[in-house]
Parts: sequence; C-alpha cells; structure tokens
Amino acid sequence: MKNNILYIIAILLSQLFTFSWSQTYSKKQIDSINNMPFDDIIANSSKSLELFNKVLTDSKKQNYKLGIATSYEKMALCYFYQSKYDFHSKYTFIAIENFKQLKQNGKVASLYASYGYHLRKRNLDSGIMYMQKGLKIGEKHNAEYELRGIYDNYGVLKEMKKEYDSAFLFYNKSLTLKEKANDKIGIPYSLNKIGMLQLTLKDFAKAKQNLDKAYQIRLEIDDKIGIAENLNFYGYYYFEIKDNQKSIEYFSKALNESKAYNYNYLTQDNYQKLSELYELNSDYKTALDNFKNYTTYKDSISNINLRIKQAELDTEFDTERKEKEILEQKANLAVKNTYIVIIISLLILSIIVGYFMLKNQKMKTLQLQKENELKDALLKIETQNRLQEQRLQISRDLHDNIGAQLTFIISSVDSLKYAFADGNPKLEDKLNNISSFTKETIYELRDTIWAMNKEEITIEDLKTRISNFIDNAQLSLNGIRFNFNFETKSFQSFTSRDGMNIYRLIQEAVNNAIKHANASQIDVSFIESDNKITIVVSDNGKGFDLATAEIGNGLNTMKKRASELKGDFNIEATEKGTKIYLSLPNQNEV
Repeated sequence: MKNNILYIIAILLSQLFTFSWSQTYSKKQIDSINNMPFDDIIANSSKSLELFNKVLTDSKKQNYKLGIATSYEKMALCYFYQSKYDFHSKYTFIAIENFKQLKQNGKVASLYASYGYHLRKRNLDSGIMYMQKGLKIGEKHNAEYELRGIYDNYGVLKEMKKEYDSAFLFYNKSLTLKEKANDKIGIPYSLNKIGMLQLTLKDFAKAKQNLDKAYQIRLEIDDKIGIAENLNFYGYYYFEIKDNQKSIEYFSKALNESKAYNYNYLTQDNYQKLSELYELNSDYKTALDNFKNYTTYKDSISNINLRIKQAELDTEFDTERKEKEILEQKANLAVKNTYIVIIISLLILSIIVGYFMLKNQKMKTLQLQKENELKDALLKIETQNRLQEQRLQISRDLHDNIGAQLTFIISSVDSLKYAFADGNPKLEDKLNNISSFTKETIYELRDTIWAMNKEEITIEDLKTRISNFIDNAQLSLNGIRFNFNFETKSFQSFTSRDGMNIYRLIQEAVNNAIKHANASQIDVSFIESDNKITIVVSDNGKGFDLATAEIGNGLNTMKKRASELKGDFNIEATEKGTKIYLSLPNQNEV
C-alpha cells in the first residue's frame, strides 16, 4: 500500500512541471462535441456538463454564436437529468433566445416543445401550453423535420389527457411527415403509438394492422431493438383479446430478443407479464419463476441507476480536487522557485497520504454498510417470495379441494332433484335453494382466491371485477337495468384485504337493492373529487325510513367494512329510492 502511494506521488510530482493547459477548441471540434449522441450525454451528466461548459467558454472567445446556442441547449439537457429543474428552465430559455437571434426557427420550435414534454409529469397543463407554442412556431415556419417529433410528443400529452381523438390526429400528422421523408426508423414509432392507442380503445383489428406494418418495417431495416419492442406489443395485443397462449408466445419471443441485446427495461416488463399470464393459467410454479426473474431485473436496473449517480458524485469530487491542483501548479510555474516547489511537494504528499487514509477508512465503512444493506434486501426478498408461495399454495388448495367439494354438492343435489322429480314440491324447493346457495358460495370462493393471488388491488382491477359482477346480474335479472359509471383517473391501489372489502360492500349494496327495493334501475358510480374517491350505489326503488327501519345484517356488514377501510359511509333513503355512499381518500392523486 505504501509503495503504491509513493509511486502515485512520484507521478504527480513529475507532472507538476510538465502540466500544460488544453488549447481552445476549434469551431469544428465544438460542433463535434455539441453533436454527441444523447445516450453518451446522459450516461454521465456531470462529466458532460463540465465538457459543454468548456465548449461554451471557447465558443464565446470566438464569438461562435451557433456553438453558444447549442452549448446552452445541451447544458439544459444535463441539468434536467440531474433533476435540477430551475437550471434546466434557465438554460433552455437562454438557448431559445440565442437560436431566435440566429433565426433558426425550427430549433426554437423544438426547444419549446421539448420543454413542454419534459414538464408533462410535473405540470401537464403547463407542458401542453409550451408544446402548443413550439407547435405553432414549427407550423408557421414549415419546420417539417422538427414537426415529426413535436407531433408525436404532443400526441402523447393528448393521450395522457384522455383526449384520444386529438392524440390520433397528431400521431397521424407525424406519420405523414415521416412517410414523406421516407424515415424508416421514425415511421414504426408513430405506427406503434397509433396501434397501442387503438388497443387501449379495444379497436383490435386496426391495432393489429398498424402493429404489423411497424413490425414489417423493422424487419426490413433489421432494427433488433425495435423488433424486440414490437414482439412485446404483440404480447399486449393477444392479452387484450384474451388469447393467453399467444400472448405468452410473443412475450417469450420478446424476452429472448431483449436479453440478447441487453434491453433490460424491456426484459423486466416481459418477465412481469409472463408471470401474470402463467398465474392466470394456474401454472403457479412458472409464474413464480418469472416473478423472481422480474424482481432480479428490477433490482438490477435500480442498482445501475445508483452506480451512475455515485459515479457522477465521484466525478464532481474529482473535478474539484483537480481544479485545486491546477491552481497550485500555476503558482509553482509562475514563481519557479525550487524551495517553494519542495514545500508544495511535501504539502501534496501530506494531502495525498491523508486523502488515501481517509478514503481507505471511508471505503471500509461504505463496504460494511453495503453488506448490511445487501443482507437486509436479500432477507426482504426471501420473505416476500415465501409469502407469495404461501398465498399461491393456499389459493391452489382452496380451488382444488373446497371448489371440488362444492361442485360435488351441486352435482349431488341435481341428482336428488332428478330422483324426486315427481315427489314432494317442498323438497324440490329446498334442493333448489341448496343448489343456488352452493353456486353463490363458489362465486364467493373465486372472488376470495382472486384477492389472495394479488399483493395489491388497483382501481382498474376493481373496475374490471365490478363490471363483470354487474354484467352477470344484468343477464340473470331481466326486469332491472344496471348502469356502471367509472369517472376517475386515479392510479390508486389497495391491499388485497381493502380491495376485497370495497368489492364486497358494493356487492352487498347491489344485492340489497335487488332483494328489497323493487327497483327497475340500479346505478354503480366511481367519482373522483377533492382528493377523494366516492363510490355511489343508487336505485329508484321504494326506499325506506332510516328513523324507523330495523337495521339488518347487510347494512351492519357494510358499515363494518367501511370502518375497516377508514372511509365515510352514508345512506340517503327517500320514497324515490336509496343511495349508499362510500368515500375513500385518494392516496395516489394523479
């Protein structure tokens, strides 16, 4: 260790006398640096920022206005990926003003639009405003090259606002410009955006046509990453049309391609969807294997991001240290005094020895900390996996054992009914009641298994489950009209227990209305307002008097479930019908 330190010190001392400042970049070199690939810029944003700052300084020395404007643009990009949004805004608008002076209207339009797109997750309305500003400038000056990207990104913002017709309009505008320019790389992106939006809106035939077009183009140009992406989109397509086997086939193909070309984000998504599909097919072992792989890739991506951030911090520290050394070297060269050089050399020696001692101690501390964090993470993953395996085992036992026994009871009751077909009517009624009760129990068991197989239940899960319940009720009850209104953009999720409580409460409210209200219409609504989600079950039946009515088990059960959910539960009953309200806090407000 000591020999290594002395060797490093010797090198530093020798370089103390040979160090020279880098020459000013030429305009050609400035353009080359400013045109660095996007991936190279964000791979180490701190290092890139240092480089663009140097380019900006050299551009100003030569009064090279294009270099100045482009340097500000690239520095703004670096600040965005460092989450320094104030600096990102400042340098973006400085770049815009410089490009305005150069009358490069396409760049001005592109920068306004890009700024709006970067705002979409923090302030969607402001993002749309800046996007519209860029769009207006681009169309005014017929900046077709920039408009290809602007139209695509504006379509994304419109899709986020659920304005699907507008999203289609701008995706198609982008596609038209790309086809005009024969942009083989860009065309599939627009086709896929259109296809996936059509898939969201259940227009399966058109979605398939656009996905096929995009896939064929990517095959022609041998775009390996693009091919993997389209195979993944096919997996989603077949999942939406309920062809789980085809969906598994395409997600598996996408997985092979994404792993072959180290496309880790897509690999993670493929494993997650395969886990869900195998679980739906009751292949719990394969589902668990894919879930474990998904967890591994998810953790790997998180670690990569952590290492990148650590590298940036190390670079910032190293840059600061080098700047101090350069100042010391300039002083030594200016004075050219041997005694001062010796003193500075001894000082550097002390600093380096102290630095390495401190660094060595910090590395030991950091290593111990990381080892403890790794142990905790592994323990947590192991616990989660054991819990998941237990849930799968319990749900499998419920399905295979109790489900089979209940089915046997139904079969036995049907056999008894057949045997006593000309017998006692009362006995036949009793047997019918037993058969109906057993069937209801099977439905309840399926709901319970559904909840057990999930660690959490999203608003979308509830929407699908309640919609199926209402559809079944509509089929079995011809005299009652059912309406299901879902007016929420929330991405809220619940624990499996809370999600099941919400579903059971709605189920109980609907069943009460069917049995007691003599209603011709029953409505179930999800309404989002004031940071909360309100669920309303209403009917146009005969109602009842809350002051005099005897409270039955059904209402008591609903109140108990609402209390467990920590929600507000209210009932409004009039001669024109009954309304039941359940209000829940929206913890994941959009």
